[in-house]
Amino acid sequence: MAYYSSDRIERRNRRKAIVITTVLYLGLFSLFLIKDEVAWREYLPAGLVELLGEAPTADSAVANTDNIRP
Repeated sequence: MAYYSSDRIERRNRRKAIVITTVLYLGLFSLFLIKDEVAWREYLPAGLVELLGEAPTADSAVANTDNIRP
């Protein structure tokens, strides 16, 4: 019975850590979204930008062509 209480404490601490980490990351991400001075789109990976439907840049358009130099 003594081992059960330590397992409960570990699960509760793990849940707390997940919640705190999630809140911190969401807060940081919302800071990027809310502040106009921060160019948050520059920090997004290219795959996520494409997923959001943004227009591809000139660099990505060149990288996606089928023309291969010999």
